[in-house]
Amino acid sequence: MEEIKKEERTLKYHLKLRVYYEERNFGPGVAALMKLVRERGSLSAACQELHMAYSKAWKIINKAEEDLGLSLMEGRRGGENGGTTVLTEEGETFLNQYLAFAEEAEAAVEELFYKYFPG
Repeated sequence: MEEIKKEERTLKYHLKLRVYYEERNFGPGVAALMKLVRERGSLSAACQELHMAYSKAWKIINKAEEDLGLSLMEGRRGGENGGTTVLTEEGETFLNQYLAFAEEAEAAVEELFYKYFPG
């Protein structure tokens, strides 16, 4: 049997963190959507960038809000330039906590990965 050449391949891992009470509704996807809304001031613009339907985005946000028991963002209608969407204060806080948690978790998992799979 021929030995597989290790130098041709690199072992990898994948970590996907979700924060929730009952349903796994808040994770990397919702966080990415919220970050874009924060940057663009518009759910519509965030959806275009993510190639996501506007109605699907609200559905995702509403499910996360329902499970977490807090409001993540709010839309404001109208005006000559259209409406805006902004993160609520508690949405901003929750997003920042999630991003910090994810960053630390990824660093810790990377360290563990190389401990057990030194390559």
